[in-house]
Amino acid sequence: MKKLHIPSMVKNNQKIRKRRNQILEASIQPFKEKGFHRTTTREIAENAGMSFGAIYEYVESKEDILYLFFESLYDKLNTILKSRVSDQFTGLNRLRSFVKEYFYVINEIWDETGIMYSESRSLPKPYLEYVLSKENDFVQYVMGIFSKALQEENISIHEDDIYLLTHNIIVQGHMWAFRGWALRKRYTLEQYIDIQSKTLIGSTLALID
Repeated sequence: MKKLHIPSMVKNNQKIRKRRNQILEASIQPFKEKGFHRTTTREIAENAGMSFGAIYEYVESKEDILYLFFESLYDKLNTILKSRVSDQFTGLNRLRSFVKEYFYVINEIWDETGIMYSESRSLPKPYLEYVLSKENDFVQYVMGIFSKALQEENISIHEDDIYLLTHNIIVQGHMWAFRGWALRKRYTLEQYIDIQSKTLIGSTLALID
């Protein structure tokens, strides 16, 4: 699904990217602390060092900001993760390596991931459909890594099982963000990765045809 076009009164693409990045950075703290609905566009503009009127040169609504936030987050997740995932591992070690890198990236975009999990329901339908399509693209990417790892080990499990385990991986990564208030008190990131990796591998082996 193609990216949705968010209109801007400004015609300079470089300036649009720069100002929208400012706006998105300025929205993280209020979205996290107050939620989307209680955050005002004026507050975001002030955080971004812009006038209330100036922000509307780059977006038309607060919903536009939330959409751009999600779009930017998925782009960032994919860019960072794909730059770090190594092809030097094979089989189940490939899977372990991916889970480790994925959880590390989630740890780096902790606040943004928490907002994503809590505020996606606030998106208007066309925006939500795009975000869900990006999520599905990511699911397919992870499934590809999972399937390749199993093939290298000559392990056969049903595609439906791979699909469900793929969602488990993704949600376990998200959980480190949205349940971090409890998990970080009990586990280091490395401990969390180790336990979740062992759980994943155990579940996978238990499903062998």
